[in-house]
Amino acid sequence: MKILINVVNARNVGGGLQVVHNFLLGTQKIPRSDVEWYYAVSECLDTVYLNDEFKANAKGRYHVYPNQPDFFHTYRTVQNKLMQLEEEINPDVIYTILGPCYNFFKHREVIRFVHPWIVTSNPYAWSTLPFKTKVRMKLHIVLLKKLVNRVKYIVTQTEAVKNGLICKLGKVPDSIRVVNNVLPAVYASLDNTPIVEESGWVEIPAVGSGEHKNLDIIPEVLKELEDTYGIKNYRFHITLPKSSPVLPIIETKIKELGYQDRVVNHGNLKQQDLAILYRKCKISYLPSVLEVFSASTIESMYFQLPTVATDLFFNTEVFGDSCLYYTPKNAKEAAKQIVKAVTDEKLRKELQEKMKIQIKKFSSFDKYYNDTVDFLIEVGEGKYDK
Repeated sequence: MKILINVVNARNVGGGLQVVHNFLLGTQKIPRSDVEWYYAVSECLDTVYLNDEFKANAKGRYHVYPNQPDFFHTYRTVQNKLMQLEEEINPDVIYTILGPCYNFFKHREVIRFVHPWIVTSNPYAWSTLPFKTKVRMKLHIVLLKKLVNRVKYIVTQTEAVKNGLICKLGKVPDSIRVVNNVLPAVYASLDNTPIVEESGWVEIPAVGSGEHKNLDIIPEVLKELEDTYGIKNYRFHITLPKSSPVLPIIETKIKELGYQDRVVNHGNLKQQDLAILYRKCKISYLPSVLEVFSASTIESMYFQLPTVATDLFFNTEVFGDSCLYYTPKNAKEAAKQIVKAVTDEKLRKELQEKMKIQIKKFSSFDKYYNDTVDFLIEVGEGKYDK
């Protein structure tokens, strides 16, 4: 079975690239005698994430292309080269990990669906976007739906998203495979015991980027913590790149409130560095209003951080009753739950015990990897071609 992995569109930092990186490493660390792997990767992935050992092991089957989509410069050239590569390899199936992709193939293709705006958007998410961005997003969704509709086979991470694909896009149930995200394999080898520092601060991670993460609620939460509870020593840690449109909004708000010392931006963090940050924190805060499946949920459970999160399906389906929820975009409710998660020791222990049980559903990278590969093989064999 020849499988071509298409990740020429892996260009942005964040959870998506981590998923790509971990799966690619899995193709070498978890050998399958029934699969011969080929790789079409982006320059970003090649230069930042994949080491020389990986490339050497994939010699002759490893191909690098300019980051896509790049419609005004390299798109046409890359599309032609991908068509040539497809013809040379003659793969049984192509796996696009960050789907849908703007590049097109003739052979069977499976995409890993990663765009929540298409089937699970909600009023909370739309309210985070400026008017012009909202208009662009609506047009973008029209295009994304067309791209998804041209592909028959999909891997996604939750039953809710699968149901959305069936109801909103008319997908056939058998053509969709739900494979839950899992804790990245790198974390399993890292220490997750707390690092206790007598700094006087209660450290809280709020990881992620993009408007839908709703991180600009943090200054309001800090104000509520001070005004209602007299708390001035809770400090939030965010991971926004300098290019993020959300970062200046947060910086302006905390400057106006005089809270500059209560928010620390680390920029993009490698998984090892993020692990150290988690170990220094008391709880986790997830204000996101739109996801398919956030890696932050299982990371919070692995590091045994009692978590306060929005009461939306992508959190409740993963955390179950091991989390404290609040109404999205409600800073008052968020602050109340955060105080409980920090100060109520009995509740903290209860949540941590529930997390230990809950995370078992998402702890086996080998199962995640093999379930995905099994579906790729089934598609490649034509099992669902009816």
